[in-house]
Amino acid sequence: MSDSTQRLLDSIAYVAWHGQKLRLREPGRAVVVQPDRADLHNYVGTTHAGAIYTLAETAAGVAADSVAATMGGFVLLAAAELRYTRRAQGTLEAEARLESTADVEALAREYVDSGRGRLSVGVHVRDAGGEAVFDGTFHYAIRKRTR
Repeated sequence: MSDSTQRLLDSIAYVAWHGQKLRLREPGRAVVVQPDRADLHNYVGTTHAGAIYTLAETAAGVAADSVAATMGGFVLLAAAELRYTRRAQGTLEAEARLESTADVEALAREYVDSGRGRLSVGVHVRDAGGEAVFDGTFHYAIRKRTR
């Protein structure tokens, strides 16, 4: 786990409010956990779709950043496809992985040549019982850091 990544997540007020904790960060992969809290529930008592989305995008962003940062870049969310698969209850865990078809070497060359790149990250969110509640793909633009 990366303490500096957790500190970064904690510095983003909206993410910090959700109480998300980074469980794992490695190149192209991240696992983030979100606690079950009443203030994250919807009107029927299950986890609000927005809270699930935030968890999934946080995990995807950490996974994408683990690749972009090695090139001196940062990521911006460009698009997302998502599917909620069942009502979510309890503590949730999001696992994000760079898509298996990604050619990181080609991405690095493109980034060096143009200062831009794109990558996609798949995310699966599961409840405490291991049941899938969300599947998605997040598409990121990579840009050069200027400060």
